[in-house]
Amino acid sequence: MWLSRILAAGLSLVTVGRLPTRAEDACPPGVLGVSRVMEIDALNGPRFGAPSGDPNFLAPGEVVLTFDDGPMPKYTRQILAALAAQCTKATFFSVGEMAAAYPAALKEVASAGHTIGGHTWSHKNLARASDEHAREEIEQGFAALEHATGNPAAPFFRFPFLSESSFVIAYLKQHNIAMFAIDVDSQDWRIHSSSKLVEHVMAGLEHRHRGIILFHDIHASTVAALPTILSMLKDKGLKVVHLRPKATVQPIATSPAPRSNCLQGQARNRLSQCD
Repeated sequence: MWLSRILAAGLSLVTVGRLPTRAEDACPPGVLGVSRVMEIDALNGPRFGAPSGDPNFLAPGEVVLTFDDGPMPKYTRQILAALAAQCTKATFFSVGEMAAAYPAALKEVASAGHTIGGHTWSHKNLARASDEHAREEIEQGFAALEHATGNPAAPFFRFPFLSESSFVIAYLKQHNIAMFAIDVDSQDWRIHSSSKLVEHVMAGLEHRHRGIILFHDIHASTVAALPTILSMLKDKGLKVVHLRPKATVQPIATSPAPRSNCLQGQARNRLSQCD
């Protein structure tokens, strides 16, 4: 089985290789679209989003759409449809186990022109992991994303639970992996009413006027709320920025397999039970 072989081999990370330029899809009038494409140079592991990132990397009125924890086909595909209807782009911070379980769904994310970054192998809280286990989680997560899509992922990473450790920060910087936090948290993992979710996101944007918005592509409430949120972004004159990497993550097989494999082909409602 491919997964057992790739996990038995493992990998370590270096950031090399140029991404080919890709023109944004031509959009019809009256949709949200993409205001601009921002090419991120991940050299030395820069940080983006509150509280540690540059608060001015986005202009007032600019937002970045991000989705964590997938892919989960029945929700991810509906989210892709909502984004396509508004001709806009997002960054998906995908979990390695989910990519291994549902590679076709993640390939659809890539084929639609969205950016895919890492979110560990099993959604491990890295602040509670040993240094070696944290490294394995990062490496195996990126390996699974590449195997699912057939292409290296972006050198972009988001900490599960936004829970950092000094070792992982140093490791990501050493391997030229940019770190992304958030500015507006949809809290779609706990808000199950789509109307309340819309209100919460728009209130956060009213307060901050810009920033990285966190959603998850594993919740029904996100699917239900997203078309309205995207329409409201357009109506309020907010602009979507599409993040793309200057270079890709290239894996080199050297490390042992991860210690966690609790998905076993079945997606969880929330990815918080692996240990």
